[in-house]
Amino acid sequence: MEEKNRLVRALGLRESIGMTIGTVVGVGLFTCGSAQVGLVGPWIIILTAVSLLISIWPCLIYGEMSAALPCAGGTYNYAKRGLNRIWANIAGWNYIISVIGIGAGETLAFANYFTILFEQFGINLSVVDPRIIAMTLVTIFLILNLLGIKFSGKAQTAFIFFFWGCAIAWFLYMIPQVHLEYFGGFTMDKLPPFRELMYILGLVWWCYTGFETCCSMGAETKFPQYTLPRALKLSVFLVFVANALFQWFLVALVSPEKYGLLALADAPYAEGLKAMGLVGFPVILLCIGIAFGGDLSTINPGIAAPARYIFTMAEDHTLPAIFAKIHPKTKTPYIALIFVGIVNYILIGTGSINYIASVSLFSLALCYMIGCAAYLGLKKKYPDMKRPYKAPYGTLGCIVTFVTYTALLPFVEYAASITGLIVSILAALYYFIFTRRHENKIPSLEEEIGEIDDPTTEEKAKIDREYKIWKWGTIIATVISVGIYFIPMIFG
Repeated sequence: MEEKNRLVRALGLRESIGMTIGTVVGVGLFTCGSAQVGLVGPWIIILTAVSLLISIWPCLIYGEMSAALPCAGGTYNYAKRGLNRIWANIAGWNYIISVIGIGAGETLAFANYFTILFEQFGINLSVVDPRIIAMTLVTIFLILNLLGIKFSGKAQTAFIFFFWGCAIAWFLYMIPQVHLEYFGGFTMDKLPPFRELMYILGLVWWCYTGFETCCSMGAETKFPQYTLPRALKLSVFLVFVANALFQWFLVALVSPEKYGLLALADAPYAEGLKAMGLVGFPVILLCIGIAFGGDLSTINPGIAAPARYIFTMAEDHTLPAIFAKIHPKTKTPYIALIFVGIVNYILIGTGSINYIASVSLFSLALCYMIGCAAYLGLKKKYPDMKRPYKAPYGTLGCIVTFVTYTALLPFVEYAASITGLIVSILAALYYFIFTRRHENKIPSLEEEIGEIDDPTTEEKAKIDREYKIWKWGTIIATVISVGIYFIPMIFG
């Protein structure tokens, strides 16, 4: 790759965690995921714990691959080397659609919470089509990302810290309104039928999808051999923390008689508070945190990450070469970014968060399954590849993950499954018709990755200190998030 067309390594651990958590914590938790409380009540935390368990191993597996192949494109590049270009194409197209879908769904979620926020001040925005608000937001974030990855990464960190600041303030403020007796619903007869339960589990697991976002920006990550596996290991537990805490409060604040409202709500947290008469400041603080912290932190990487996939695939002539153009000043794949914006506008035009969520769920599950197969292929084809991090029992983890995600797919919404299959078929056909004759020879590892600098002694000590702080913070937060679920058992 020519130097002038190289991406800039500017993302550290903090930015990588921010991009990953930002992608994951948002539309799933605050719309589709929380709506499931209306169907399963307190059982939501069990489904959340199961979702965590089936996400940990893939995170570790991706940690190994990302440290060994720290380049743009994530699963696409892993599959290209570990399998073949056909599967790489299918993985790449599905990832692009799924993550753009996350961002598009997030803009619609923002519009819903934004409207309710202004409602608390007596301003009626319901006359404004939420799709207009969503498209405006996409345009703003396109500009943000076009300014450069360093600027975008710093903004992402700000969104994350703002979200958690508002979240902690909201948790503390709402403690007096908690009803521990609402947790008395852990009985088997309150669970829906198996098929519906599996569908619900899929939507709750969707609250974890996107955990490999930082991998797609491996070419823009500083010291990726350390940063990427660490970011992945921490992020999956921080995602659990966010889901567990918010779900606990939703169950503790909304009486079971109001569950029917939650199941149908576009903004379950805000609608739940309103149904319980907790209006004014509680709703204002909640909506500000979700809209301007959680939602914005998801929209940002929802634009940045798929653009890097498109860029990488264009460099391989898997997509038109124009998508591989890098802006001479900002060093961003600006054509790819503009294309992502256009697809966002199209998805937003459907106006359906549930459909977008289901398409994203199907496509990402398929992408992760290809990623696991690629992991096994890389171990076979490149046994001597330098692997700075090794996933524990990685081969077994791939098999378990593949089987688990295969079991989830039959319960995905039918229309979304058809959409995902069409995307996959088109990806394969595009390869055979347009790109097979023009594809690049797979470059050597050195050519594709470039020179990966080892940190100096001082730099290594600094990044180790930062990781230690993040690790212990994550451990403490996880323990607290699990611990609060014992409170109703003791005092309820």
